[in-house]
Amino acid sequence: MNYIREAENYLYYYRDMKKSLDQLEKQINKLISKAGPHDLKAMTFDQTGIRHSQQDEAINILFQLQKLIENREKTEEKLKKIDELLDSISQDEGCELYGTVLRKWYIERIPKEEIAEEIGYSSRTSIYTIRARAIRKLAVRLFGIGMVENL
Repeated sequence: MNYIREAENYLYYYRDMKKSLDQLEKQINKLISKAGPHDLKAMTFDQTGIRHSQQDEAINILFQLQKLIENREKTEEKLKKIDELLDSISQDEGCELYGTVLRKWYIERIPKEEIAEEIGYSSRTSIYTIRARAIRKLAVRLFGIGMVENL
């Protein structure tokens, strides 16, 4: 497993995961509104009081709803973890710019020259060095010993 690539993927897809939360919420709301009865007069009931096709449809809707809610919660947890890790890697001495550089590089996708200018560095090369160190540190925080053993 390439832990550096995995850490980069988390950051690269961060914006898409943020946007997916809105889409998941829309899908959840759509299913909830779909779940209610639409025309009570048209319903025919068996002894249990529920048509079997409606029962099957209700179970299917509940399953879909459960999956969407699980995906939303997992996405929110992962985004929160990434934010916390980006903040925490910047707290060590000499690493103050790591979180900022990774956010601007991968999440905001700002050109390297602008990142260098914003943080007060004169060359693009030094930004690449900071980014390389920061992504390794993030990968260790994300994947632990697996990443360390790969170094």
